[in-house]
Amino acid sequence: MDKFFEPKSVAIIGASAKKGKIGYQILKNILECNVKVYPINPKRNEILGVKCYRSIDEIEDEIDLAVIAIDAKKCIDAIENCGKKGIKNVVIISGGFKEVGNEDLEKELVSTAKKYGVRIIGPNCIGVFNGKNGFNTFFQKNMDLPKFGNVAILTQSGTFGIALLEKLANEGIGVSKFVSYGNKADIDEIELTNYLFNDRETELIAMYIEDIGRKFFEREIKKPIIILKAGRSQLGQKAATLHTGAMATNYEIFKGVCRQKNIIFADNFDEFFGIIKILSMQRLPKGKKIEIITNGAGPSVLACDFIDMVKNLELVNVNDLTGSATADDYIDAIDKSKAEIILLVFVFQDAPLAESLEKFYEEIKKRKRFYVALALGGKFVEEQKKRLAELKIPVFEEPSIVITSLNKIVEYAMKNESRSIR
Repeated sequence: MDKFFEPKSVAIIGASAKKGKIGYQILKNILECNVKVYPINPKRNEILGVKCYRSIDEIEDEIDLAVIAIDAKKCIDAIENCGKKGIKNVVIISGGFKEVGNEDLEKELVSTAKKYGVRIIGPNCIGVFNGKNGFNTFFQKNMDLPKFGNVAILTQSGTFGIALLEKLANEGIGVSKFVSYGNKADIDEIELTNYLFNDRETELIAMYIEDIGRKFFEREIKKPIIILKAGRSQLGQKAATLHTGAMATNYEIFKGVCRQKNIIFADNFDEFFGIIKILSMQRLPKGKKIEIITNGAGPSVLACDFIDMVKNLELVNVNDLTGSATADDYIDAIDKSKAEIILLVFVFQDAPLAESLEKFYEEIKKRKRFYVALALGGKFVEEQKKRLAELKIPVFEEPSIVITSLNKIVEYAMKNESRSIR
């Protein structure tokens, strides 16, 4: 499995010399990763200054990974050629298989691969990304890719995966490994999570799924997993079938099994991202008591409303420091708090706080507590959010998201009191 993320040599079957083509962008992206690349295109002598080969068997060197981006009907022969060449790892970007009704073609693809011991990610996907070395098989351009970090992403949807990666990058959250596995004709979420359970760089696994089998839950779950499941309604299930050929899964049964296995399930994208954001930055909370420390009432009142609606958080105090609060007031309130979770609500624009922020940042470094924060505003506030993110304090704008995300995290933590993210 390591060669999917750290290949020394990559063959691109379907490399193109034309900008805007999938095969062109895959080649360009991989070339930027400082990996030895072998473009396969019988009509070209070279692309982007790199020698082209008419077929895979013309390459004399060993190949760690092949990326296939050609017509679906030609993929069988491509897999056959990869097998004969001794290539064991293949990412198939191409669509046109089970998701459009060509189930027999996909079965033949897998059968051919098994004959040679070839492992496939895909088809109908964007492939892989390694946050540590930047290697990716994407055909997207102008993407903001995240830095290296402790979150692994598994997704059946490439589109969803792209959006999530860019959002993580924007929030300064790092990624260890990313896999878009599409139709999961061969390698599926079971094998991928087993690999990630043993990956030292991964501490948290976030998954977008459209269908998932019983076997996924029939084993020990060794690391925190967050799942966002699509295809909950009849209409959604139909759309999922058209997207990746997914089979319907009853959502209520799915949620029940997640609770039994203590897997965190998110109800929507905002909550999914909120849980990732908190767990990637903070340790698990050691209790459910929460205190709000604030210099502005509005967001705090809303947060109280949502705390009252969830079952796993206990509000012990709302410490309203008023608009005259300085850094000293915040730090003093933190030192006096007995809560396991501290929700810091900031009106950064208030002059007393704005003029003392440097002291706040210096002092908060010395106080290791479970923090989350709320702040709303423009450019100045965005700058402070980045400062807090550097201190591993996740900042939100919407009270409902931070509270519902915390509620799911506390429920998880209560069942795993001895387990820690770090």
